[in-house]
Amino acid sequence: MPRSIRDIQTELKKGIIQPVYLLYGTEALLIDDVVQSIQDAALPQGIDDFNYMRFHYDESPIQHAVHEAETIPFLSERKLILVQNCAAFTSAKSPRVDHDPEALQAYMENPAPYTTLILTVFAEKLDERKKLTKIAQQKAAVVQFVSLKENECRDWIAGEVKRQGSSITNDGIGRLILSVGTNLRLLRSELEKLALYAGPGGTIDEAAVDMLATRTMEQNVFVFIDEVVRLRIDRAMRMMYDLLKNKEEPIKLLFMIARQVRMMLQVKLQSGRGYNINQIAQQLGVHPYPAKIAGEQGNFYSVKELEKLLFELGEIDYKIKTGQLGDRTALEMFILSLPHKVSAASRQRA
Repeated sequence: MPRSIRDIQTELKKGIIQPVYLLYGTEALLIDDVVQSIQDAALPQGIDDFNYMRFHYDESPIQHAVHEAETIPFLSERKLILVQNCAAFTSAKSPRVDHDPEALQAYMENPAPYTTLILTVFAEKLDERKKLTKIAQQKAAVVQFVSLKENECRDWIAGEVKRQGSSITNDGIGRLILSVGTNLRLLRSELEKLALYAGPGGTIDEAAVDMLATRTMEQNVFVFIDEVVRLRIDRAMRMMYDLLKNKEEPIKLLFMIARQVRMMLQVKLQSGRGYNINQIAQQLGVHPYPAKIAGEQGNFYSVKELEKLLFELGEIDYKIKTGQLGDRTALEMFILSLPHKVSAASRQRA
């Protein structure tokens, strides 16, 4: 039956261990964390070669794992069998291995009381047409792991930092998500580094994230755009020169600025018409998170100011393409003059 991550973790804390777990989804790190929690609960004395066995669906027939699950544990009350990427529950096939899915089906209908069988599937969804999937939904603890929403990701980051003995400001969390994205493996790696820098009881703030977080070129561009539209001109100029040194084209950066200003305007207009951020994101064909960021950025400007900026960026694009203006000069001039193109109230909000 379908379960939540919280359900499973609560049961494990109470010592309740299900005979079969089917863990599937796209967020591999969360799957790994739950596998570790089940392992700690099922084998509190630690793993050994006799009572913990790991199989990969692309390398070993599923019936071998079933056979091991049926075998009585050696000098232990329980054994743990892990089958990774068990594509038997999807439409994918394993051409290198001859599987017998009926053996797994029979086992799930009558699992061994002394074995915990964990089946992981790294796929967005299961093939619910298959009898095997239907049996699992009736007999196993089935948990889906999807990418965290932005507020869930914030909570996860705060929990990870607390676990490492430090704390992080709200601005630090926002900056980290903006800089690194929401890939949990990458976030955990960055948080370990930031927590080490902050030290026990220390605090990770926006400045620490800027100084230490590793960013891809795409994320650097995204942060650069954020600095521009928030009127942090000194920081924006430093980032611009770094991006140019790394062969980013000025015309591309201008295009990215124009695209962000356009999204800010669209979000602002649609918000004024009563649409929520999820509805707006669907209309714009983007993920809710960048739409939310555009909405926050748009709060620094009036609709009229955003419309004027879009018009000016269109004029700049025309002058570059007709040879009237160099692209690098145009980029520098636009950024440096931006604070003078908005009202004092907008500058104060930024």
